[in-house]
Amino acid sequence: MRPLGVTLIAIWLWIRSAIGILMGLGLLFVGGLAGKLSSMVSAGTALPSFLLGLGAFLGLAVASVSLLTAAAGIGVWLMKGWGRVLTIALAALSLLFSFRVLFHPHPFSLAKLVIDVCIIGYLMVPDVQAKFS
Repeated sequence: MRPLGVTLIAIWLWIRSAIGILMGLGLLFVGGLAGKLSSMVSAGTALPSFLLGLGAFLGLAVASVSLLTAAAGIGVWLMKGWGRVLTIALAALSLLFSFRVLFHPHPFSLAKLVIDVCIIGYLMVPDVQAKFS
């Protein structure tokens, strides 16, 4: 039987993934729009191509990490060992990028930081760790 904490982590990962995919698609759209608008203003320069490329790169990067987060949610939901390891790795990576929150605190960023620490701590508990196959 799946512990409640594992279920909540899987749901959190899916919500985070859905938001990330939407943000990635938004970056793709905004990058394309910025490229088209800048081509009207600065025709013949490299700026439009740069903005199109930047929007595409950032959008695809965010969407890719979000798909990886969804996969981690599936792995945790199914109680797979790889899902647990992937979730810990993604939470640790998120903590690295959340370091700036300590200098510019924001309630949502601080909550995400606390949630990531709790996820890592919970998945490292020996009783929980033993339930993953």
